[in-house]
Formats: sequence, structure tokens, C-alpha cells
Amino acid sequence: MASVFVQSVVATRIQVSPFCRTARRSRALCKTMINGATNWHDAIGNAINATVSVAKELQSRNELIAPAVANLSPAAKKSLQGTCKESFQTVIDMLEEGQVALAAGDIVTLQIKLSAALDTECDDELSNFGATFPLANLSKQLTKKVSVCLVDHTCPIPTKWLH
Repeated sequence: MASVFVQSVVATRIQVSPFCRTARRSRALCKTMINGATNWHDAIGNAINATVSVAKELQSRNELIAPAVANLSPAAKKSLQGTCKESFQTVIDMLEEGQVALAAGDIVTLQIKLSAALDTECDDELSNFGATFPLANLSKQLTKKVSVCLVDHTCPIPTKWLH
């Protein structure tokens, strides 16, 4: 019985991409995001691309915030919608700047940009006003994806993955 358990654990570990080992809670998401990459550069690039697409989708649906804040003053509504639009744009900008840093091999800047992409200002502001964001699940998915990019990036990067 114990050997079956050990074999199962070993088989599970073998199937985990080396790029997703540090993503303990999000290994399946990480595996999807890296999309079959065979080196670290492609893995993080694919993960960032997958994250940018979610951020752009959220930004394109910014108008769905209006019903969630319908009971607020016109000035508060406008402010919240502006905050959310800026927040999603910040995430997109930071991820795209991270892609540029990755292409240039600037790992320090990549780390900084990925950290800055963890912008939750929209969700925070909506919560402060007691509003529920209609795309809360998609927003949480964005935060998880940014976290996967960041977690997988912070693990030691073997030089053999950089080529």
C-alpha cells in the first residue's frame, strides 16, 4: 500500500512542469498558462501573455461597473469607474513592460513590473463603497494569474532555462 502511494506521488511530481513547482496552490493554472513551454523564458512569456488577455478583457468590460455603483452620487460613480479603468490599464501596462524587460533579459525590471501588476485598486475601492464588482470572478482570476507569473518568476532560474 505504501509503495502505491509513493509511486502515485512520484508520478504526480514528474507531471508537474519545472516552471510550476513553486505555484503550490495554482499548479494546474500555471500549467495552462505556460502552454507547453520548454524553457523558462517561454514559460514566463506565455504566462504573461495569458494574464494580459484577462486584464484586457476586464478593461473592455469596465462599463459593467455602473450598475454596481448605481446608488452612489454621480461624482462617486465617475470616480470609481475612472479608478477601475486606470487600475486595469496599470496591470496591462506593467505586464507589457514586463514583456519588454523579459525580451531584454532584464530580470530585475521584470520582477518589479510583475509586482506592480498586482494592482487591486479597483476591487479595493468598490469594497470601500460596499459595491460588488460584477466581474469579481474574472478580477480574482487576473490576480491569480499575476501571482502565478510572479511566484514562478521568483523561483531560482537555472541558466539552462534562459536559452
